[in-house]
Amino acid sequence: MKRTLLLGLSALAAAAWVPVAGAGEVSLGGFYEGRWMVYDANMIKETATQSEGERFVQGLELKMDMKASEKSHAHLLVEVIDGNNIEGADLGNVSDLSTTATPGLAAWNRVSPSTANDPGSSNFWEIRQAWLETEAWGIGVKFGTMPLSLNDSILVGMDSSGFGGLLLSKTFGDVTVVAGDIRINEGTALGSSANNTSFGASQDDANLYAVAAFGKAGLADYNLTLAYADIGGVSSFQNALNGACAGTSCYDSNNLWAALSLSGKLGYVNAVGTVIYEAGYDLKNNTTGAKLNNQLTGSGVLGALRLNGPTSFGEWNAYGFMASRNFNNITNDNMNWSSTWAQEGPAKIDLLNTFAASAGSSSPSENMSGIGAGLKIKAAGWTINPMLDYARVTKSNVGDNFKSATGGSLLLSTEIQKDTTLLLETAMIRPSGAPATINTDNAYYAQASVKVLF
Repeated sequence: MKRTLLLGLSALAAAAWVPVAGAGEVSLGGFYEGRWMVYDANMIKETATQSEGERFVQGLELKMDMKASEKSHAHLLVEVIDGNNIEGADLGNVSDLSTTATPGLAAWNRVSPSTANDPGSSNFWEIRQAWLETEAWGIGVKFGTMPLSLNDSILVGMDSSGFGGLLLSKTFGDVTVVAGDIRINEGTALGSSANNTSFGASQDDANLYAVAAFGKAGLADYNLTLAYADIGGVSSFQNALNGACAGTSCYDSNNLWAALSLSGKLGYVNAVGTVIYEAGYDLKNNTTGAKLNNQLTGSGVLGALRLNGPTSFGEWNAYGFMASRNFNNITNDNMNWSSTWAQEGPAKIDLLNTFAASAGSSSPSENMSGIGAGLKIKAAGWTINPMLDYARVTKSNVGDNFKSATGGSLLLSTEIQKDTTLLLETAMIRPSGAPATINTDNAYYAQASVKVLF
């Protein structure tokens, strides 16, 4: 599968919309992954019958690239299934039994949408991305619901999600500038609203306007980004932030981010550093008291550093980051530092992300700090990736469940056929700092997967 990288030279290539090779072609790619997993992702001790999960799951993703000309092409990404339980058998007459409480068991003989017996398969046949790329008068154009990554994928990051809007790009010498409007929330085209129908067509919309520059300064590649959120007073996004406004007391809100990422090589060490400043949401409605919540309205900063370098048996890597108490990110759940933080594939379990969300922070990149280090060892056709990780709430709040967590992960992978990989993976974290009223428990997973790329 193609992956978008927007940092350094890869960033320049992505921002310049490198054309798909071959004229008049339609190509299909994607992946299928089947996984067995056993896990306990909850850090609060449950009763014995609810403490551990075990199942077979699968994921299938299709990507289509459609080329009209050398510089005009469209793309489609469909998540067919994600985390669907692998189950099904024909048991003769038993399979046809049906009651009001239990519909026909024959439904278990196929890959089916979510049911009470299959809660992990709610995502099926979702169009996650659909966009076009072209060029007009020397300006690159991307339009639709597209992948986007900015500032080492910390400010804005993507997995299989999409950002809907318009992006324009232009290269000036060694600098590529990208500007765009990402429509966060459309509302209704005519501007009608459940709160007040007298507002205009744009007042129930929420937009993120951004301009980013990619280039090289001395020995470092850089990505400088300014992003401004303009949130209509009767938009659904504003309601989620600040509660529904009443009558004519509906005010727009806004926020501003400035981010700089530098990447380069210092001797044998590759380094990527990122600093993000956030001004804070300007909330005026204050119908729910959110104005008093400094997490939303206060300004904040996030700093992060990622390092890696070669060894005689592979490579080493390390990371560190700190987000202040009042920092709010644009994409707030994509801190993919290691498999302990966030894994890939169907029914993925993000242990440290889960810890962050339950430890007094709304996401892994807000009011959270962490460090970690690991190795990638090449031996006998295998890649072995052990990691040790530590995270803690930057500034604890009264009533927080946890204050910190220590953990680690181990990933082993090997290619068993062309583009076919066997993955063996395990991770565990131990939370600490919980009040005496909470009986904590280690969280973990162990799993084996086979993934086929095509």
